[in-house]
Amino acid sequence: MGAGASAQEGSNEESPSFDYDALLEKEVNLPLDAADVQDRDLEDVKAEMAGLRTLCARTQNAREFVDTVLNDGYENVPPSQRYKGMKNLQDFLKSPALNVMLARKNVQEDLRKQVENHDDEAISDYIIGHYASSNSVHDVSLVRERAKTKFTNALAKLKGRFMLNQLIGANKKQDVRKRTASFMASSPHMSHVKLDDQQKGKMEMVLQKMGDFNFDVWELVSITNNQPLLVTGMELFKRWELDTRLDLKDDMIAKFFSALEGGYLSNPYHNSAHGADVMYTVNSFIQASTAMHDALEATDLFAALVAGAAHDFRHDGVNNAFHINTGSELALRYNDISVLESYHAAELFILTSNDKTVDIFSCLDANQYKEVRKIVTHAILGTDMTKHFNHIADFESRLAAEKAINENPEVAQHSGTEQRLDKFIMIEMALHCADISNPVKDIMVYKKWVNVVMTEFYQQGDKERELEMPISAMFDRHNSSVTKTQVGFIEFIIRPIYRVWGDFIPELASTFTENLDAGKSFAWDEWFAEQQESKTIKEELDKPALLTAEDVPVEEHDHEVPKLEESKSTPAI
Repeated sequence: MGAGASAQEGSNEESPSFDYDALLEKEVNLPLDAADVQDRDLEDVKAEMAGLRTLCARTQNAREFVDTVLNDGYENVPPSQRYKGMKNLQDFLKSPALNVMLARKNVQEDLRKQVENHDDEAISDYIIGHYASSNSVHDVSLVRERAKTKFTNALAKLKGRFMLNQLIGANKKQDVRKRTASFMASSPHMSHVKLDDQQKGKMEMVLQKMGDFNFDVWELVSITNNQPLLVTGMELFKRWELDTRLDLKDDMIAKFFSALEGGYLSNPYHNSAHGADVMYTVNSFIQASTAMHDALEATDLFAALVAGAAHDFRHDGVNNAFHINTGSELALRYNDISVLESYHAAELFILTSNDKTVDIFSCLDANQYKEVRKIVTHAILGTDMTKHFNHIADFESRLAAEKAINENPEVAQHSGTEQRLDKFIMIEMALHCADISNPVKDIMVYKKWVNVVMTEFYQQGDKERELEMPISAMFDRHNSSVTKTQVGFIEFIIRPIYRVWGDFIPELASTFTENLDAGKSFAWDEWFAEQQESKTIKEELDKPALLTAEDVPVEEHDHEVPKLEESKSTPAI
């Protein structure tokens, strides 16, 4: 029976049925009692029906998606279909016409609350048998009595688990890893990563560990021929399905991260491994944080990951103070203000502007690009350590304001938006915390970073000594304590900011505290001395033997013996 007939004959029927399947397939029976129809103007009823027909036309794909998920399982739905299906379902749930329809029977508000609060992980047999059935018909009383406990279970399952996780990439680590590892192994763009079959197998095993906050990027360094940024970037873009959500081609993702990796210099610490680690740590913060889940959209995630990957792009292994004190070209260019940070951000956008084959921002429209560029530059400039204590004070103040507003919504009417947490502040703080996150990682990972960072510090100290400059604190290899350096760093720099950051991400707060306590109590001086001794022994073993006059037969000793250069070796990890 058509909708118009239902309206006209309403007074002769006890109560029209409410056909969910017809609703979703462009045939709608009025969800109204006969008496209600009699008391209302027929034109109003017709107008409402027109709105419902529009709703039905828009949500045909949503119904098909629900059927596919219930029949085939979420994991078996192609990624592109998943995202589009969840978007259609989200639009359906937010539709004003649907709100009117359900509010007619005083169900909509209860549905909304239960969808938000329900934590049931199972789709009930009732839903599978009735909601997903193409022949199922539900009358008004069924909507009123059973929808609250049955229909909402399906919505909670689909909206709560699928839609939210689709948007933020949580609880899909295994599925994502398989897709990405398969991509890495079989894609024609695998040529960007030169691996043999054995290395591919090892990479597969390492990628399984992604998702752990303490993930060790150095494992990727050793099995990807020093291409950790490329592999990590491709993995995380696939994990968040940014390729599908932003219409990014695989070739563009691969070429961008390959070019970015190529622009990192071979410094002991500020190299592509550090870029990969910081990007991964930003990802870990977002993945763990409920607040960031709710606040960040696809373009924000894209901006956060790109900022993490590029935050030290083309770093030359010395700090801002060295550039300023030596009057370097960069210091002059950027007026002694956030010298390296300004350089990193500028070089990123110069790279993508000059070479369209690596312009990963080309997937964005003009407004999106403007906002993403703002997020990326804001976050990278925020890694300047001179801003560290300002970050702590500002974020702590904003966090307190958010808490006050949540406890008393009326406070929001009297507080300006400048005091609230927004995505710019969240991503800026996430990147700054990630940039100095070594001490909050597991001690076995932390030690590897201490080894290379102290090596780079000492190299700068050596340059300062050669230039007869005052040697920076902690940078003098002949007069410094690694223990004092690390304990001071933990207690005066890291613990204060991670106390605030842990308040914002309570899901990781205990991990931060446990790892910081382990780092503080570690015997750094003894351990570092052993590392240096092992490094010296290795260099001696690797060093080519130098020929002497006594080693050369007299008859052949009619020319100068060539001097052989010492082999260069990467600092031990």
